[in-house]
Amino acid sequence: MTDQREIEAIVNESGNTFQCRVANYLRGRGWYTLISPYYMDSATSKPREIDLIAEKSWYVGEQFFNEKHGLIIIKLFVECKYISQPNVFWFSDKDVASAKQWVATNTPLRGDDYSISKHHYLAKPKVAKLFASKNRPNTEGEVIYRALNQSLNAMVSMRWKGSINQEFRGRGMPVFATVEMPTILCNSFADFYRVEMDDPDQPKPIDDNFELEVNYAYLDDQKNNKTEYFLIDIVDFEKLDGFLSILEADVGAILSILRFRR
Repeated sequence: MTDQREIEAIVNESGNTFQCRVANYLRGRGWYTLISPYYMDSATSKPREIDLIAEKSWYVGEQFFNEKHGLIIIKLFVECKYISQPNVFWFSDKDVASAKQWVATNTPLRGDDYSISKHHYLAKPKVAKLFASKNRPNTEGEVIYRALNQSLNAMVSMRWKGSINQEFRGRGMPVFATVEMPTILCNSFADFYRVEMDDPDQPKPIDDNFELEVNYAYLDDQKNNKTEYFLIDIVDFEKLDGFLSILEADVGAILSILRFRR
């Protein structure tokens, strides 16, 4: 007979347990989730997977937009990571111009809209730019490196494909905006520390969600070289509610602009 301890070890050592926990938590808060979807990697022509795609829609009623109705959708490409060793992040000033350009390109908010500053990508002046753990210099062994590569690779391969919720697709309901963002969701920040790049000092614990700034190079479907600016939300599972509230505020900013556009 199979040793029960072996079965328990498989469960305890697998990241699937945390992944399921995240999926269940999001579903309980109204998010539609797709677990471990596969996609074709444009660079290697090999199948890959991402831990989770999470999507939530907000219905826009007829009292707005000249009697039109439809949806605003937030879609997250999520990698779930169990952090088992210390990780240090180096923080510096955010590239505000690039962040604002990303928001203006990927949301209905525009550079001349006051509410663009309400998007959470523009809320914090500092972002993580570098990171390391004891696996360095083996970069590919870094848990954060793997997570950012997996979330971004999946996003550039699978974005702009429409809703993952078949219920909405079946209704043919119009969509006013779909905002897609990469996210790394960690079981804990207990082993996360920060150092300021412009004033190096003793590393300090990270006690709140933050963003990682990345200029990401990849091959598109036509094998063309592309480089894009991204901000990746790095979220502590214990602070997931706060992050979801921030996304609600992003939707509120989008609504406030769409109400006055024709």
